[in-house]
Amino acid sequence: MGHGTRERAWTEIERRIVCGELSAGSRIDEERLAGDLEVDTPVVREALCRLERDGFVTPEEDGDFAVAPMSEIEVREGYPVVILLEGLAVRSTPEFPPESIARLRAINAAMAEESGEALAAATHDWEFHDELVRHCGNDQLLGTLRPLKRLMLRYEYHYMAAEDFVSRSVHQHEAIIEALEQGDREKASALVEDNFRDSMPGILEQL
Repeated sequence: MGHGTRERAWTEIERRIVCGELSAGSRIDEERLAGDLEVDTPVVREALCRLERDGFVTPEEDGDFAVAPMSEIEVREGYPVVILLEGLAVRSTPEFPPESIARLRAINAAMAEESGEALAAATHDWEFHDELVRHCGNDQLLGTLRPLKRLMLRYEYHYMAAEDFVSRSVHQHEAIIEALEQGDREKASALVEDNFRDSMPGILEQL
């Protein structure tokens, strides 16, 4: 199996966990999942090992995997780290090129248009914040932040199920973009941090 097949299997299993098709706490039938994905069982096994490292699944005593439970503690511990790292990434980015700001606007517009689709809205939110940090030039920071942000996507999916939460995030994103257009990275960084702090109570409420 090629790299593309393995990547597709990993991405699809992660998607099913994020949107609850594979429910929290449920045991994973690897053979059935392989059949669904039309891949060999070892490909599924490799994907699950990768998802274990990222915190999406947990090993069982018999060697199988189960979907990791959703946890208030995970949110309370993970979000402050995300706030710290993403704020630092934006603050330390040397320059946001015009094409990056244009992409931020396009992603935010797509998020507003698909506000009724929780997974689409959560995915656009992830894309927006990934675009915000990708120019920081700190690979170690991004290597820590991105897996944690993917894990938080499980919780943000439930948060984005409410359209008023999506509208609030879109409005906050617009303020971030305006600060970047003005060249004020300190203000943009503070707004990014506020965006996460504002989301956290709603996420905890959804749990």
